[in-house]
Amino acid sequence: MTVISKFNRFMIFAICLSCFVFNAASAQTKKFNCSVFKDTLLHKIIYKQADIIPEPEGGMAAVSRLIAKELKYPSGDSEYIGKIIIAFVIEPNGKIDGKRIIKDPSGKGQLLSKQLFKIIDEIKWTPAFCKGKAVPFLYSIPVNINLEEWFFDNCN
Repeated sequence: MTVISKFNRFMIFAICLSCFVFNAASAQTKKFNCSVFKDTLLHKIIYKQADIIPEPEGGMAAVSRLIAKELKYPSGDSEYIGKIIIAFVIEPNGKIDGKRIIKDPSGKGQLLSKQLFKIIDEIKWTPAFCKGKAVPFLYSIPVNINLEEWFFDNCN
């Protein structure tokens, strides 16, 4: 091995080592983007922003497919057009707690949001993480209800 090839190997090693050291230093000084609030329903601190947000098993595309498949529109009622918004807390163990209805076009009976919660209960979730620790996280899901689209999607 020549002196030049030894020098080249040393330089490559030094460059790789410096990249590792600088990346590790920047990771230690990274600002975490976590914000919390005091939840009045569960009477505890809940995160609304986290470094890693909760993920449903199979991703949100799988959740959308499950909702489209399982949500049953009440027969004979055409007034339930609009947006359903539900929210819930995904606990550090992945379980759902603190269910709340933000908006439901089906009115006081809340037929659609109750169905939506049954569907959401079937899903396994990975928790949110802040500074490497699993934390409770407020998650909301909006679902648009359009009778014409629903009718044509379910007739085929």
